[in-house]
Amino acid sequence: MQIQIRPYQNQDQAGIDLMMAEIAAEFASPITQAGRKSPPQLPDPFWVASSERQVVGTIGLIPIRQAYVILKSMMVKKAFRGKAWRVSSRLMETAISWCTENNLQVIYLGTMHQFIGAQQFYKKNGFMEIAQQDLPSEFLINPLDKVFFRRRLERESTLLKKI
Repeated sequence: MQIQIRPYQNQDQAGIDLMMAEIAAEFASPITQAGRKSPPQLPDPFWVASSERQVVGTIGLIPIRQAYVILKSMMVKKAFRGKAWRVSSRLMETAISWCTENNLQVIYLGTMHQFIGAQQFYKKNGFMEIAQQDLPSEFLINPLDKVFFRRRLERESTLLKKI
């Protein structure tokens, strides 16, 4: 099976909803806000990973100011996690490439305590855990997020200029 990373299209929403329900079933604690009646607003840009017309992962960015973005909605279906598929890595590479192309220097993100595998992935990919008070004032905090990360991209920008 081949994995394709592409920009979100409206017809992807049903697959995203199905994937999110499957991911939510993995955890005893809720991963979405209770009582929310409207669907969350999607980040822009927003990408999906798909395999055989099935949504298997997502990642999005919310640009804030000219220097940084907030990473949102990085989710990968359980069967597609790990090195064999590289879905998480490819989604992250897509987001970082977009940031570099748009001269953004820092990525911030928040995640939940129960997403231990995601936290390990972020650390392996150059993210440093930070305290909530170290987030920019414009950071959009999900009340369920309790662990926060930052990754500086200056090195990538500098390296690309030298090539």
